[in-house]
Amino acid sequence: MNTKVLFSASLLWFGLLLGCTPQAAVEPDRATDLSAPNPTDQAIHKKDEVSPGMETPSKLTSQFPKSILTASTELDSVKDTPSVRAETVTEQGTLVMMSNGWEELGHLVVPSNYGREGDKTFQSDYSVIYRQGKENRLLLELPALMFARPDDKKLSFERVRFKDADVYVLTPQYKTGHGVEGYLFAVDQRSGEAFPLQIVSNGHMFHTLVYSENNPFPHVENDKLIVYPPVGAGGDPIGKIQYRLDLDKKRLVSE
Repeated sequence: MNTKVLFSASLLWFGLLLGCTPQAAVEPDRATDLSAPNPTDQAIHKKDEVSPGMETPSKLTSQFPKSILTASTELDSVKDTPSVRAETVTEQGTLVMMSNGWEELGHLVVPSNYGREGDKTFQSDYSVIYRQGKENRLLLELPALMFARPDDKKLSFERVRFKDADVYVLTPQYKTGHGVEGYLFAVDQRSGEAFPLQIVSNGHMFHTLVYSENNPFPHVENDKLIVYPPVGAGGDPIGKIQYRLDLDKKRLVSE
């Protein structure tokens, strides 16, 4: 009898010991650890947050092919709404260059022939349009165009006057160390029509007019456009070139 009592008492004591182990206390703590937010995860998500309309995450990646300016540029932000980058009112309408929605904004991190350190950079698929009343006419598309400017002020289409037309020169990149490229647009005074001009030089066709950034801006003399071409490193000055305006074929032809 005494042996049975002792055995029962031992079993009871063993059960009490099991009930007092920390196992039950450990399980709730483990569940709490799994559901608690990780401070590191919170920091990562917060870091990648962007504001509507202007994306400014810590590290942006360009969606455009590399250009000659890319290696000297740091991307600062992205605009997902159209921006007007150049605008000039003509006698019969308005010339406008605007981004097509996605535009990357940055700055030059080092000085170079293409600008000073800190100059602002712009890149987008730009369009040049001619506005007359409620009508917008597309004149030219400039895909993935990248350029640097000292500030973010609107550019102007610089006007030169022929007898039968006004010609407007748009030069997005303001310096290169030698020569800059201008896109030319004519507004025919006879019809009011606006259109881009092709450049014909020595029998070759070009989409832009390259002119010296140091000599006088292209101008008209005796109804001919006078252009001072750029001089390469170590090269001799070429002098000036004159172009006649052919409105019927929508081109400027060197003579």
